[in-house]
Amino acid sequence: MDDYRLHTPEQVDITYTVAGLGSRFSALLIDMIIQGLALLLLVASLGGYTVSEEYIAVFILACAVVVYGYFFIFELMLKGRTPGKALLKIRVVRMDGRAADVSCILLRNLLRIIDFLPAFYPVGAITMFMHKDSRRLGDLVAGTIVIVERKKDSLNSILAEKDAVVNTALSNQEYAVIRDFFARRNKLDKEARKRLAAAIAAPLYANWDATEAERQDPERFLHRVLYAKEALPPADTLL
Repeated sequence: MDDYRLHTPEQVDITYTVAGLGSRFSALLIDMIIQGLALLLLVASLGGYTVSEEYIAVFILACAVVVYGYFFIFELMLKGRTPGKALLKIRVVRMDGRAADVSCILLRNLLRIIDFLPAFYPVGAITMFMHKDSRRLGDLVAGTIVIVERKKDSLNSILAEKDAVVNTALSNQEYAVIRDFFARRNKLDKEARKRLAAAIAAPLYANWDATEAERQDPERFLHRVLYAKEALPPADTLL
């Protein structure tokens, strides 16, 4: 599996592992089995009942939801994951690392019918094989990528960390100073950079429940503060 490196405006590099063809098609197979079972249950529901035109209409609508709405509904509800993706620990995110929104999820799944052609996703497989980040046509159009979830910052832990700090007050001036630091830090020598980070972070430690490790590494602490303000994904690597 290849890595995808995101370089944020704050001069922070975030590295993700791209979900490869094997894991994505394994997840797809799981999802298609679930879809198939759901369709079988719908067909079984026809037995023993007087089938009216209204019932047939509802049946067709339900089948359409299972076939066409499955991926959209689950990716929307499970933050970029379907049951298959959840089991394989992969999920859809935007290219900037943020959570895929409604428009991204809708667009990538509208293109799924083209990726599926002529049967069982050969167009999608070829596109993923040729693209360095294993993106199918729907991903290219929607601006999304499928990544492997790391244990240390799985979706639940990310949300838990964000919830723990998101309500902490940060003034506009403090926010501007932190952003300016990350924009300028690579131009500073090592000692000046360390002193400036410590000076900016020191007044914030108490309100933000800084850990001892964060006090020893004020840049990482400042990134956490900035992350809570802007909902950035946690940094995997700080350069």
